[in-house]
Amino acid sequence: MRQPLSRWMVGVVIGFVLIGCSSDPDSMESDPVLNGGAPQQPTGGSGGQPEQPMAGGSSGAGSGGTGGNGGSTLQGGEPAPADEDAATMSPQQDSGTDAPSQSGDAAVDADAPVEITCPTSALEPGDETQSLTHDGIAREFLIHVPPSYDNTRPVPLVLNFHGATSNAEQQRSLFSQMDVTADAKGFIVVYPEGVGSSWNAGACCGDAASQNVDDVGFALALVEHMKSRACIDPDRVYAAGFSNGGRMSYRLGCEAAHVFAAIAPVAGTKSFPDLNNTPGCTPSRPLSLIDFMGSADSRISAQPGQIAEWVAFNGCTDAAPAEVYRNGEHYCLAYTQCEAETSVTYCVVDGGGHCWPGTTPCVLGATSSASELSANELMWEVFERSSL
Repeated sequence: MRQPLSRWMVGVVIGFVLIGCSSDPDSMESDPVLNGGAPQQPTGGSGGQPEQPMAGGSSGAGSGGTGGNGGSTLQGGEPAPADEDAATMSPQQDSGTDAPSQSGDAAVDADAPVEITCPTSALEPGDETQSLTHDGIAREFLIHVPPSYDNTRPVPLVLNFHGATSNAEQQRSLFSQMDVTADAKGFIVVYPEGVGSSWNAGACCGDAASQNVDDVGFALALVEHMKSRACIDPDRVYAAGFSNGGRMSYRLGCEAAHVFAAIAPVAGTKSFPDLNNTPGCTPSRPLSLIDFMGSADSRISAQPGQIAEWVAFNGCTDAAPAEVYRNGEHYCLAYTQCEAETSVTYCVVDGGGHCWPGTTPCVLGATSSASELSANELMWEVFERSSL
């Protein structure tokens, strides 16, 4: 098992990331800086009018062990039930087989029951590093399997993408710290490694974008790899990521909605049009989105237009979003009257910098308020009730 980073190591890693962020222009995020630090509200769905939060947010114990006047639970939805019975599924692809990178390649009967056979030789609870070759490139990834996993019941899978100039281990141990949530909720989380410490999310970032690396195809191949080595529920695969990794999770929502049931970008925006003439964002089906942003993020500004765009993708009919979470000045707004029981949620950490809310430290613009909204807990609530 990997040991948590010591305080000394945390300081060293933060310094490295800050140096990398400031010295590598190809890996820098390109969104405009927020002016004034005030959180922007997503624009209206059908009427185009500015949205206002509705009164009556939930209250209770704060998430992540913090106190406060708000709760850690999103309102308005029940989790999707987990599959109880195992049966038979087609054999998985070999780990080196390239997966399609476009969502329209496979026709799926949405009404047909998904039957699953767990692999006979499976992962054990704990951590390990594996690799696969995709598009001629050897790609590594870290896997965390929760203690409750026993290979007799299908479990959800989350791909968690690091930011530019960072890496899989930093995303696991330092920034998202998602292993704790995976252990509590019983899902497997995989931290992929980007080419040149970056992801080809479209217009950003670094070597991966400039070399037009097929990161969508890699993500799909990685999902197939995990299905062949663990008892994965194919209807409950999700993508999350930080900064450039958040942009990557957006791209997977745009191009691989037939595989990913929901996405959760953190401090990252959609990057279309891009450097390589990739088509615009056209999800093949509605899928849930929960987006996290700090109002004082100096690298990524809020993008109300893309929230409105996702509202349109999901066919949401809400006149305005409802406030589904509040803890002091931190809040989440959500459209919930959407097709296929999907939702679009937008969370703001007041005064938050370029951070993964609910964990410490914060890379840029550190604020204590970030600990009062847990991205891990809130995104899992959306994931838990989202399935293909």
